[in-house]
Amino acid sequence: MECSHDTSEARNGLRLILLCWLVYACSYIGKLGYNANISQIGAAYGVSYAEAGMVSTFFFFAYGGGQVINGLLCKRYPIKWVVLSCLSISAVINISVALGSDFGLLKYLWLINGAAMSFLWTILIRLLSETLSQKDIPRAIYWMGTTVATGTFLVYGMSALFVAVASWRVTFYVAAAILFLAALIWLLRYDRLVKPLKREREAEAPLLSQSDSARGKGFAAIGGMIAVLAFFAVVNNFVKDGITAWTPDILARIYNTPGWLSILLTLLLPAMAIGGVAVASRAYARTGSFVGVCAILFGATTVLIGVVLALLQTGLPAVTVGCLAIVSCMMAGVNNVITSMVPLHMKEKVHSGSLAGVLNGFCYLGSTVSMYLLGAIADAWGWRAVFVVLLMLSGAALLLGLGYLALRRGKAHQA
Repeated sequence: MECSHDTSEARNGLRLILLCWLVYACSYIGKLGYNANISQIGAAYGVSYAEAGMVSTFFFFAYGGGQVINGLLCKRYPIKWVVLSCLSISAVINISVALGSDFGLLKYLWLINGAAMSFLWTILIRLLSETLSQKDIPRAIYWMGTTVATGTFLVYGMSALFVAVASWRVTFYVAAAILFLAALIWLLRYDRLVKPLKREREAEAPLLSQSDSARGKGFAAIGGMIAVLAFFAVVNNFVKDGITAWTPDILARIYNTPGWLSILLTLLLPAMAIGGVAVASRAYARTGSFVGVCAILFGATTVLIGVVLALLQTGLPAVTVGCLAIVSCMMAGVNNVITSMVPLHMKEKVHSGSLAGVLNGFCYLGSTVSMYLLGAIADAWGWRAVFVVLLMLSGAALLLGLGYLALRRGKAHQA
């Protein structure tokens, strides 16, 4: 009977992970539709790179700020209804963008979308940390780490198809339908999966509970590492989202690639990014250091961006796309370390939802700056200058990581 009980719990745990995976992967379809079609939307409305990028900046401002606020408050949220509301609000916003005709309104609609979507990650990480057994945590880290790449791949694939055969507006209609469907599945499955798992965790509570004061001391003890990871988070999303959003335009402007084909080629970026989760997991298994893994991945990124910069405008778009796809893989690995591995592995020291919110907030600070700034740099100095900025930031993250590791090693020797 005990074996049967354990099997039932394991199945419910896996199903809950997959439900959270579905919700968050679909949320990316609802929030990246604009980025995937930024070139087409900008051309349709006749606006500059900077103006087009400002819409995403509004989104990431609300999303990043909301991550921090919701990370601090998520312990009090009714999870079931908050997730349902967020998916529904985003669906309505996507329909509004598809129907809209005034570019000036887009940034305010996308601001609301960012605010709604900012609840999801922290609350899903809180849910997983509170309901899953310890043996299910590595599985949750892996699957949740693939949501970003999967959602990005799907929305860019949809966009390439709809730009080729119809209009960019179709992407937003389809995104709304997917979000409503995800909300319905969440509503129907949530109680059936969560209630039995929560009963299991409550039975184990005397053995696993930890006071808020103990968690506060844990946070203080790892404060230095969190500060370094926060800087990594800013650079990570600056590079990751900047490359993903602007690669279609880079291919179109520099290599004269048709718009639909530019988006289609950009699919290589999220496709490769899915592998970044596995790369990060294996690297952590060998090094046991979150900062060490990030330093390795930033090192590879710096080299690859240097190759792109050296070969830009040489008539080799395949090399550019290939290098950027591997960069996307490396940045997905860094993102997985920061937003999944650290909060879930450190759940006994720091509240997972709060830590996920703070670190994800820094991620989207990078996204907020990236979309407008890279567009403005491209307007003023061209795409070569954009890659110079990306190279410098990635190199700075590498140096910080190496410096932190050297400092820690020095203190260990002194002790």
